[in-house]
Amino acid sequence: MSVRLAQLGNRLRKTNTWVLDALLATVFLVLVLGGHFAASTPSGVHYRDPDAFSVLLCLAVALPYYFRRHAPLAVLLISEAGVVLLTVRDYQTGAAPTVLLIGVYTVAAWCDARDRAIAVVAMVAGLIVVAVNGIPGSNGADVAFTCVLFAAAYLFGSTMRNRRLYSEQLEQRAQALEKERDDEAERAVAEERLRIAQELHDVVAHSMGVIAVQAGVGAHVIDTDPVEAKKSLDAISHTSRSTLAEIRRMLGVLRDESGVSYEPAPGLAELDRLVRDVGNAGLEVDVRTEGTGTDLPPGVDFTAYRIVQEALTNVLKHAGPAKATVIVDREESALRLEIVDDGRGVNGRAASGGHGLMGMRERVGVYGGSFEAGPRTGGGFRVAVRLPFGESG
Repeated sequence: MSVRLAQLGNRLRKTNTWVLDALLATVFLVLVLGGHFAASTPSGVHYRDPDAFSVLLCLAVALPYYFRRHAPLAVLLISEAGVVLLTVRDYQTGAAPTVLLIGVYTVAAWCDARDRAIAVVAMVAGLIVVAVNGIPGSNGADVAFTCVLFAAAYLFGSTMRNRRLYSEQLEQRAQALEKERDDEAERAVAEERLRIAQELHDVVAHSMGVIAVQAGVGAHVIDTDPVEAKKSLDAISHTSRSTLAEIRRMLGVLRDESGVSYEPAPGLAELDRLVRDVGNAGLEVDVRTEGTGTDLPPGVDFTAYRIVQEALTNVLKHAGPAKATVIVDREESALRLEIVDDGRGVNGRAASGGHGLMGMRERVGVYGGSFEAGPRTGGGFRVAVRLPFGESG
């Protein structure tokens, strides 16, 4: 039921206000004129017969509501004047006082503090005039009840106004947070691409250095020691093929190196130090090494280190008291990593938009590898990565 009411409210808010006010004012006009010309009256109560002046007063009560949302205070004052004059001249008011409740609500819901204060003063003055003059067929209790009704209409309008302003603030805050989140995501992607470009620089610089040295050695000994020169050429061939494979994977990453300095990239050889650091922070980590594959290319080595580092950092931040296990499996042409913990199950790390997971996914994507991350059955979290390398990876 509440969902349907919310949907109806949304449709009404999207409807042109002139159309809604016109429909409402037309209904009010029919009700006010119909009540004014009603033949039945309580016994012992005498009203003046309708005339041209009373009809004009009825029109003054109802017609302003065609402009209800566009001039709330003026509508209320004109409508109130019509109701007061109908009452003090002893005309049949019919539905006119009820219509005035809508004017009070509208001012309370949509006007600023100044207009609301003017409306309150005008309503109090009108009620005093009516109470002093008296209403045919009514007593003091009826007048008091009428005052309560107008006060309730005003309080209800004020409540709706506060609720609308609060909703607008929440919507603005949500939009600001969404924009901030998008900006952070873009910034995270840019920073991650910069780090990947740094890895590319490290790989290329290392490989070119090796090639340059081997070429110099080969040129120096080619006349006196052809066997040694052949070894240099074999080393150049192997290094260049490996470097070309790395470049093909990273070719889309660009980086402006001006003014940038950085330390040599760490690798899995630094894993013991990383485990010691997170251990000092309170996370117990068990490292298992499997497989007998060859040495890793520098880029893959560094990427693997960063993935393990980010995964263990996530365990520290999100899993609470936990124990983690890191499995490093060196296959012949690929590196497999698995980081699992036994901490809290589903948590913020499982969100696909997380910057840590996004960064790991981008790193793995550079090498055409596979990446899986999610909660484990029975509790905890698992990150599984496969990084291919070499000509058959």
